[in-house]
Amino acid sequence: MNIDDFIQNNLPKKKTSVFDEHIDDINKLLELNYSQKQVIEYLKAKCKNKTGLSEQNLSFYLRKSKNKVSTELRNTDEEKLKNIENDNVDKKPIDIFANLKGKDTRTSLEQDMLNFVKEIKN
Repeated sequence: MNIDDFIQNNLPKKKTSVFDEHIDDINKLLELNYSQKQVIEYLKAKCKNKTGLSEQNLSFYLRKSKNKVSTELRNTDEEKLKNIENDNVDKKPIDIFANLKGKDTRTSLEQDMLNFVKEIKN
């Protein structure tokens, strides 16, 4: 059998969780401070004859879905940082000592240079 024939004749099996179809209900109950045990009781009453409805499975599912969300957020944050870095490339560098200098004060080097220029003009 050729691999192309196999791909055409068979669809890939997707892993789906019992909790996927009820994620909105789960999130709403958890936001209202219901315990995971109460969420499982609700799901067992709603979905009779479903296997895998346990607190441990729910905890694992929530941890796994939380990691997916944080990974997606991290990726969008990295994209934003890249855009900010690209925007900052053309900007003029900041003088970190600007606030230390008074309006009328000059460093000794600056004063020496001004004096030298005045001498040359005379």
